[in-house]
Amino acid sequence: MDDHGAMAVAIHVHVRDDQRSLLLEESARSGLPMAELVRRALDAVYCPGRRPAARGVEVSVGIWRRLDAAVTGRRLRGVD
Repeated sequence: MDDHGAMAVAIHVHVRDDQRSLLLEESARSGLPMAELVRRALDAVYCPGRRPAARGVEVSVGIWRRLDAAVTGRRLRGVD
């Protein structure tokens, strides 16, 4: 995702020494500034619309002596 026309906002982020070393090494290797590496990492992980969706089934099971009033009310109205 490359938004050259978008306005940039400065933020301050604390990283561990090993993370800083990784950024410095990758910056030297790639020729990209550390800020661009961080932006690309954010886009790769948190880009809306490209977030991975876990496929699967959710199953919930429960046994009650009697339903509480909230569940009974929802079932009577057809919400469940």
